[in-house]
Amino acid sequence: MHDPGIICKRNVTNDYGRVSVTMLTIGPMNNLTYIVSDGHQESAPCVLIDPAGDPDAIIDAIGWYSCQAIVLTHGHADHVLALPEVAEETGAPVIIHRSEADVIERGQEQLFNPRNHIDPVKVARRVQDGDVISVGSMDFKVIHTPGHTRGGICLYLELSKDGRGLLFSGDTLFCGATGRTDLEGGSDKQMRQSMRTKLAPLPDITVVYPGHDSTTTIGAERRRTIMAF
Repeated sequence: MHDPGIICKRNVTNDYGRVSVTMLTIGPMNNLTYIVSDGHQESAPCVLIDPAGDPDAIIDAIGWYSCQAIVLTHGHADHVLALPEVAEETGAPVIIHRSEADVIERGQEQLFNPRNHIDPVKVARRVQDGDVISVGSMDFKVIHTPGHTRGGICLYLELSKDGRGLLFSGDTLFCGATGRTDLEGGSDKQMRQSMRTKLAPLPDITVVYPGHDSTTTIGAERRRTIMAF
């Protein structure tokens, strides 16, 4: 059911040839939820990343696409507020790093209203570094990037052999900043390693879609964030 306190503020779609990325700014922390589709026709397969709030708005944004997977970059409550409803509505398998699957399967309290519980959801696949999530012709490489949480992941989608690609970075990398490391499971040391060994090698022209704030590129963040951390 729609929660008037968890609203969708805007919906923007960027096209990369066959692949399109719809961004929903949603929830009390202005989270970004992503719908990545393989094609533009009715029933084209898509992946939903971090269903952060307002399940009705997310379902509406999925529209005629066929949701084939729900991928969570990590288990923090603000990124999974709509997960129970959206998972039930779409029937799509839920995917998260193996070290955080238990958080999803036991349920948790909402970050902003402890009286409202996020119901448990069955995790269909527990991934680790280097795994590939394939939906349609899209192959998302799982990059384990601990630092914000123990099981935080980024998803890298190569678009062409010339270096074009997309990175869905959750709360690991933002425009001009890294994610917080002072919460439970966070680590400055692990975040530094994630930045320098996992993300720095990606091509400069990789477009970064973070869990909050503005889109950026690996090239821009290597200069001002990744190697400076």
